[in-house]
Amino acid sequence: MSKTATQRSLAIILSHDMLSYITKTTDGETVSYSDVYDYSVDFTNLNKTEIEIEHELRSNLTLLQEYDFVHICFLSTTINVVPNQFLHRPLADLLAISNYNPIQLAIDCPLESEDASIVYNIHYPLKDILLSLPNLQNARLYHSGKFLIDYGKINSKEDEIYINLMHQKLEVCILHKGDFIFYNLFETKTKEDFLFYILYTLNQLNISPNNVSLFAFGDLLNSPEYYETLKKYIRNVSFNNDDKQLGQYFTLYKLFECELFQEH
Repeated sequence: MSKTATQRSLAIILSHDMLSYITKTTDGETVSYSDVYDYSVDFTNLNKTEIEIEHELRSNLTLLQEYDFVHICFLSTTINVVPNQFLHRPLADLLAISNYNPIQLAIDCPLESEDASIVYNIHYPLKDILLSLPNLQNARLYHSGKFLIDYGKINSKEDEIYINLMHQKLEVCILHKGDFIFYNLFETKTKEDFLFYILYTLNQLNISPNNVSLFAFGDLLNSPEYYETLKKYIRNVSFNNDDKQLGQYFTLYKLFECELFQEH
């Protein structure tokens, strides 16, 4: 493909109960983005939820178009951050160490900033759907934690916590004096859940909320009640509300940066 040809890219965030996507068009030096599309399902019945997500993947006309680059990022809560020296072992075994649920499909996502990878689980219905859609079969797959960890590692110098809230799924990444020490993804239902996971994690790591700097991304930027609750317990809270690429849709925009390292 010519360097001046128009290229189209698709970035998707996907879990068993939600999907978000954005498209990018590159025409020479001109880059434009679509609006972000969000779709979520709130059923207590997991099978019904997955059926709705499957229907959206198969019927959404934007997702059925052809793209030069397709990136799919999973919000999976079944994860383990594993040093790369252990990746020769079966991934399902590495994941089972930290999880008691059945492992359906274990995948690894390398980190750029650490000699480690995120090993995570995909629900098998999602795998089957992706393999059945021709334009998504060759997509690059990632776990959302990659982008928060890599961003934090590059920018961190002291005790810092990076959080990203997407559709009630809370990512927490903590660095101690610039060294990565913790990442996890939690399901939350209320702002009390949200606050509990942050403060509990800091307490377990013996990091004082008074001394840590917190950097927030995702839905928190449009949730003033969450922000006000957080400010009562953590003194230094920062977020970038002016730059969409470092704001509410941090992960979606970070997916497009992977094209710099992807041959096509």
